[in-house]
Amino acid sequence: MAEALLGFVLENLSFLLQNELSTMFGIKSKAEKLSTTLGLIQAVLEDAEQKQVTDRSIKIWLQQLKDAVYVLDDILDECSIESSRLRGSINPKNLIFRRDIGNRLKEITRRLDDLADSKNKFLLREGITIRESSIEVPEWRQTSSFIAEPKVFGRQDDQDKIVEFLLTQARDSDSLSIYPIVGLGGVGKTTLTQLVYNDVRVTGNFNAKIWVCVSEVFSVKRILCSIIESITSQKCDSLHLDAIQLKAQDLLQGKRYFLVLDDVWNKTQELESGLSQEKWNKLKSVLFCGSRGSSILVSTRDEDVAEIVRTCQTYHLSGLPENECWLLFKQYAFGHDKEERAELVAIGKEIVKKCGGLPLAAQALGGLMRSRSGEKEWLEVKESRIWALAHENTILPALRLSYFHL
Repeated sequence: MAEALLGFVLENLSFLLQNELSTMFGIKSKAEKLSTTLGLIQAVLEDAEQKQVTDRSIKIWLQQLKDAVYVLDDILDECSIESSRLRGSINPKNLIFRRDIGNRLKEITRRLDDLADSKNKFLLREGITIRESSIEVPEWRQTSSFIAEPKVFGRQDDQDKIVEFLLTQARDSDSLSIYPIVGLGGVGKTTLTQLVYNDVRVTGNFNAKIWVCVSEVFSVKRILCSIIESITSQKCDSLHLDAIQLKAQDLLQGKRYFLVLDDVWNKTQELESGLSQEKWNKLKSVLFCGSRGSSILVSTRDEDVAEIVRTCQTYHLSGLPENECWLLFKQYAFGHDKEERAELVAIGKEIVKKCGGLPLAAQALGGLMRSRSGEKEWLEVKESRIWALAHENTILPALRLSYFHL
């Protein structure tokens, strides 16, 4: 989480330097020093993220780092907005802004310098960090419209209901329809959204389809850039938010479009970069330009996200029926070439009961059992004490089992 956020802010800082906005505001030397300091911190973040699980001091250090980076991000946003408003003009208000920004950057630089110095006491190892040319979702969280599963079980009814909504209620609506899908992590929200996105009935109903993986950092700028890149197949590299907003609006104007915002997280005390009402209003103001029937599908595990975005009733996605969950588990555990021995089938069905109808859990455990042919090995998984751990759902025990038995 901290690694993604820091990469995002470093990218904005780089834009500030490359476009000479730092010179315009008289903060070039401060911005360059900040970039160096953040680079030193970024080099050890991967190690810090791993060690915070067992070291509370590192966890506190990471939280202090996030707090400081959020402050810096706000400052950079203000610079971008001010530069768009003034367009380089010199007036008393501009001079006051420059002095204020300079003082705030000086203070945040001091905080980040202290954090950079204190990292040394944790003996953190440097890793190799590649800075992307755009804001990136961590690779392990990235999703796309491509359906990777060889076969999807138990979601035809859900798919039909959502497609029917898009082709009837949403199509006949004069206003933008925003339909949230809410469900537990691992219940299959992304898979269902992929099924809807690739449904031929949906494809034939819209002039444009766009898929955006949002994840933990809800960046209006990144989402709009993704929309622009999806429609034009050209890189979006503008610094100014207003230019990006105008470009996205121009591309969507008059089109019946279908936009997927996958894996949206809510803003909380622990996750300041998540969705807020303010961010949503800023994005939504750009999106109200499509033609009649334009629709947005938002997948999230958070009811608060659904309340912020929805214009219609939320679709609550439940777990798979046990028989469908078994078919999914069996696909991964036995495949086409492994004998379905009766004793393993019986144990496997007991394991599936522990999956709580969550496809990700069934898939992870099925894949684990694929390489194990002994009854004793299957029983070890079924009777593992990890299942007794208390969690909001059964995914974490399932994934821990997969990890510990690799």
